Amino acid sequence: MIVEVDGTEIVIIDTDDRMVFHMAYGRGYETETLTAWARMVQPGKVALDVGAYTGLFSIIAAKRGATAIALEPMPANRWRLECNAAANKVAVMLLDVAASDDNGVGTLHFNPNVPLTTGASLENGNAQHRDSIVVRRVTIDALALNNLCAIKIDVERHEPCVLRGAMQTIERDRPSLLIETLDDNMRNEAMRLLPSYEIAAILDGRNTLFIPK
Repeated sequence: MIVEVDGTEIVIIDTDDRMVFHMAYGRGYETETLTAWARMVQPGKVALDVGAYTGLFSIIAAKRGATAIALEPMPANRWRLECNAAANKVAVMLLDVAASDDNGVGTLHFNPNVPLTTGASLENGNAQHRDSIVVRRVTIDALALNNLCAIKIDVERHEPCVLRGAMQTIERDRPSLLIETLDDNMRNEAMRLLPSYEIAAILDGRNTLFIPK
């Protein structure tokens, strides 16, 4: 299947991918968010996709000329991301880690009934998350990345922890930030952690675009 995001064509495969399912059956998938992400990416710079799922955001970044780095701890998602990147003939640097506010190991909780789950989280408490795996936790600061133009964070309510582990990188490179904020409390916590940023837009009702002041 081919979809177009802000003029960039992306090949994505198989409708067991929940993003693809929504696109294939005409419901759309976060169209405002995808367009904003495509426009955040700058050729020759680095775009970091935290909670990359099956790679749609990473592939858009690579096709727009950025170095795409994807963080995705779920094995099935990583496999599909590699398939999608190959179908699009782009390179994505894929890291088998979960971003957080410390370095070590952690428990990633998920719903075993969804083969390609979008809902895996280091946060516990979701009744559908009846299975878990041990994953490597890292801070974005520990990755020692440079030249970032954009960071997308979608990690199912663990976003504040990811931000706390990325403050040095954010203050140095001043990238645009696309953060899933599922309620006002999450958005307010992100604002508190980012005093030198401002909200540029709330997209698709659930994602917040932060830009440097």
